[in-house]
This record gives sequence, C-alpha cells and structure tokens, in this order.
Amino acid sequence: MAKNSSSASDRRQAARDQARQIAQAQAKREKTAKTILYTGVAVVVVAVVVIVGVLIFQAAQPAAGPKTYTAGSITLVDDGDGVKAVGAKGAEADDVPEGLPPFSESGLPDSAPVVTVFLDFQCPGCMGFEQANGGTLQKLVGDGTIALEYQPVAILDSSSGGNEYSTRAANLMACVADSGQTDAYLDLTETLFANQPAQGANGMTDEQLLGFAAEAGVDVEAATAQEGVTVSQCVADTTFGKHVENTTQDALSNGLQGTPRVQINGEDTESWQDPEAFGAEILRAAGEIG
Repeated sequence: MAKNSSSASDRRQAARDQARQIAQAQAKREKTAKTILYTGVAVVVVAVVVIVGVLIFQAAQPAAGPKTYTAGSITLVDDGDGVKAVGAKGAEADDVPEGLPPFSESGLPDSAPVVTVFLDFQCPGCMGFEQANGGTLQKLVGDGTIALEYQPVAILDSSSGGNEYSTRAANLMACVADSGQTDAYLDLTETLFANQPAQGANGMTDEQLLGFAAEAGVDVEAATAQEGVTVSQCVADTTFGKHVENTTQDALSNGLQGTPRVQINGEDTESWQDPEAFGAEILRAAGEIG
C-alpha cells in the first residue's frame, strides 16, 4: 500500500510540475506577444508622428515663386528697351530672387509712383478695372511714368464650377513670368479678362489658357526657370499652385478684403472707379500735375 501511495503522490507531483511548466510557458508566450504588440504599436505611433511632422514641416515651407516675382507680385517697368520685371520697390535684398534687378536699377526716377493692383482673374470687378484702366496703365508704364505692380490672388476658386480657375489663371501668369516673357505679361492680363468665364460656370481648360497665352504672344514651349519644365508643362502641373495659395493667404492676412484692391505708393485708392480721376491721381503722385 505504501508503494502505491507513493506512486500516486509522485504522479500528482509530476502533474503539478507539468502544469506549472505549461503555465510558465504560456505566461512567457503572452509576455512576448505583448512586447511585440506594444513595440509594434510604438513603431506605428512613431511613424505617424514622423509623417505628420514631415507634412507640417513641408506645409510650413515657403513655396518657390517665379524668378521675376518678389513675394507674390511682379513689378513691371519700361526702361526704353521694353517692359521688364524688377524687384519690388523697398524690398529687402534677401526678398528679391537671384538675378532679378533691384528697383534701383529700373531706370525710373525716385519720384516715379508705384501702382499696385491685387486682382483675381475670376473677379468681375477686376475685369471692369482692366477694361476701364488697363490701357492707361500700359501707357504710363511705356512712358516710364510709373512702375506697375500686379499681385494675382485666388479667392474665387469656388466660382468656377470646381476647376479652381482663379488659382490656375494665377499659375499661368506665374509660369509666363518664370519663363522671362514679361513683355507679354500685360497683354495676357488683358486677354484673360477679355475672356473671363462667367461666375459659376466652368473655368477655362489648360488648353484654352495656353491658347490665350499664345494669342498674347507667349511662346508656350519656352523653358521656365524650373529645370526641364516649359510654360505648357508648368500650366499642366500647376507648378506654382502652392505659391499662389501661400501668397493669397499672406495678402488676406495683410488686410486684403476683396479685389480689385488698388494702391498708389502703398495707399489704397478708390479713384480707379473713375478712369479720369484715377489717371489724374497717378499724375499728381508723379509730380506731373498740381
């Protein structure tokens, strides 16, 4: 009997030992699984944080603009050899793109006023401004009387049937400017406003935009300052879309409430609604009339 009792006790002990070993092994497996899970979650979290950080960093970076723009605007003058772009008057040297002549080399006298126009190519009021005053401004630029500063913005993308015409038209102008064809800039501005899409209708296609550019004298296959990118490719890729977005936001942050916004030497004026009064105000600023 004693032998049988001992044998039964040994079996029970062996069973307990086996159960304990199984429990320990299971606990070890569970611990390993949790470690792998938590490590995986941590890796995912770190990856998400890194991706979000990269996106935030990229969004915060200034988008490159055309080589003839200072910030979001182009400053046009005529030094006797045709219309050219120069750095904005009063701009810091670091803000003027490399290779763009500073305003001091514009050939204009210090007394020459700068007329600044914020415009949106989908804006009916801007079309009215161009039709009423565009010819006068072109003449005053050609005479060497003024510097004309245009800043295209995009605040009416929602009015073009979903194809973001304001941004795409501003991008077209940036593409042309980046190709150095500033002599066609004013003619193209006039052409786009003369063919402005109706509010709420579909804006122009890329092909239509490029067709109007060619009509205004732009070589649409000319190279831009972007490596390997022509004007037509720049339009197709909306190369300066982010630049337009950023400079529009800057303008809104700096007080832009609508377009057209017109300034003479940095001061807002409403005289543009009367072309004769507007012309007289510019000439007074130039010191040509009392």
